[in-house]
Amino acid sequence: MVMGLKNLEMESVKTHNSDATYITANKVISDELADKLIALVDERGKRSEWSYNPECLEYQIANPFSKFRTPNDEQVSEVLPDLFGIGESFLRHANWNFKNNACDIVTGHHGFWILKYEEGGYFYPHCDWDSGPNGIRPPIVATACLLLNDDFRGGETILFDSTGNPTIIERERGSAVSWDGFTQHKIAPVTEGTRYALVIHYTGTVK
Repeated sequence: MVMGLKNLEMESVKTHNSDATYITANKVISDELADKLIALVDERGKRSEWSYNPECLEYQIANPFSKFRTPNDEQVSEVLPDLFGIGESFLRHANWNFKNNACDIVTGHHGFWILKYEEGGYFYPHCDWDSGPNGIRPPIVATACLLLNDDFRGGETILFDSTGNPTIIERERGSAVSWDGFTQHKIAPVTEGTRYALVIHYTGTVK
């Protein structure tokens, strides 16, 4: 049975500054869908190829730009309608909230990345927009990150402003934070348990 989005509404959507460096929302994803995504990465996750993202397993769904295509079997097809609904919702929020920065318009995304950070796992400070030879293509102009569980310690999402001052985003299961592709950020080391997240990288044009 595919869970519908009609009974799932975002709460507490806030713009945190006039230029909208990031937005947050609660109750973005149901526990049922989160459990299905956790099971997928537990069963099929592969070690991340990004050198600055050690101790992370990832599983990609519906990424048209991936070197490794994943089959849309029954387990994947079951979650796709809800994932695309969530993806479209954040696309609209990104176009509304990030229109005052270097991003011009958000047009699509790189599919859905389920990430599993085991104890000791972390993500170095980085910017999702990368015009270098090793960057993700097409380039990323916005990102949404949904937390699939909260029974772990550490693993905080930390965003940095233009002067390097950090902001720690407090998270609970089912919540989300979305930032523009030019915001520096990192994931602090997981000190206890396992952190699961769903990440959507958005493509578009810059001014």
